[in-house]
Amino acid sequence: MAGRTCGVSALRVVAWVVLLLLVAAAPGCKKRPRPKGLPAQAGLTGGKILFEDDFSKGAGNWELTSSNWKVVDGRLYTGDKPNDNKGAWLKEPALPADVRIEFTATSVKGNNPAFEGDIKSEFGGTNRAHASGYIVIFGGWKNTLNTIARGDEHGEGRLAVDAARRVEEGRTYRFALVRIGREIKWYLDGELLLSVKDEAPATGGDFGFNNWNSRVYFDNVKVYSL
Repeated sequence: MAGRTCGVSALRVVAWVVLLLLVAAAPGCKKRPRPKGLPAQAGLTGGKILFEDDFSKGAGNWELTSSNWKVVDGRLYTGDKPNDNKGAWLKEPALPADVRIEFTATSVKGNNPAFEGDIKSEFGGTNRAHASGYIVIFGGWKNTLNTIARGDEHGEGRLAVDAARRVEEGRTYRFALVRIGREIKWYLDGELLLSVKDEAPATGGDFGFNNWNSRVYFDNVKVYSL
């Protein structure tokens, strides 16, 4: 009888251990996972569309700060003269804090002596002025550099830089600019090209196109709240 009693006691101990393990593994007892950074393609899809423009009805939605800007064949064109960073700015709506901006852009040689590349857009400022927010430049400085800059695009203001990619003349590119919290992401044709984390992000509502002396067509603008 003593052997049987010891066996029963041992089984009870094992049963209690199993029960305790099951309780500890219950959903309410699990440790919460630590929050992670944004996924690589965060913000590239989804959201609520707030604005779209294909320029089929002209440029009435835009403040053109240079007389060179015009609509040609249903696309917004920089014109055939230097704009010296006098841009074309979206009048409304103001960008929300978490936003995705989509558009297409095509750079051409036009009447320039050489192909410049230099596709430039800006967002996050507050007074529709160059360098008041983020400056996104593809193929700047005679098609040698890509950057997300804030303030001084020529030096210390460059928050992220890429020198590998070049603008191809006549090719239409799909841009997606995303601002979520402190993160700024630039997608080109669906692939992440550059991203930055800004501890004090520019959260202004401005968005616009800009250029110095390149020849670029812009089209298919869409703004999403994320």
